[in-house]
Amino acid sequence: MNTSTFMIEVVMTDSFEELKSTLSVNLKLYRARVGLSQERLALESGVDRTVVSRLERCLINPTLQILLKLAVRLEVPVHELLMDRDKQK
Repeated sequence: MNTSTFMIEVVMTDSFEELKSTLSVNLKLYRARVGLSQERLALESGVDRTVVSRLERCLINPTLQILLKLAVRLEVPVHELLMDRDKQK
């Protein structure tokens, strides 16, 4: 899936709750891949630990700044955090 296709899918998403859920799943996945706890990810990315926890529990909407900080530390493009893995197959 290319970036422009992804952007169209995001705009057409029926629910931003779905997007929050996708972010939650991907955040946990990428965090596990690099072997970081929520606390360590927060510390190394400059984001409060409670924010990481609340994102993973779909309780808050992230700011662009938070997404960028997390993506940089997780070494993934920001759009990877928002892409639904099931729809890529």
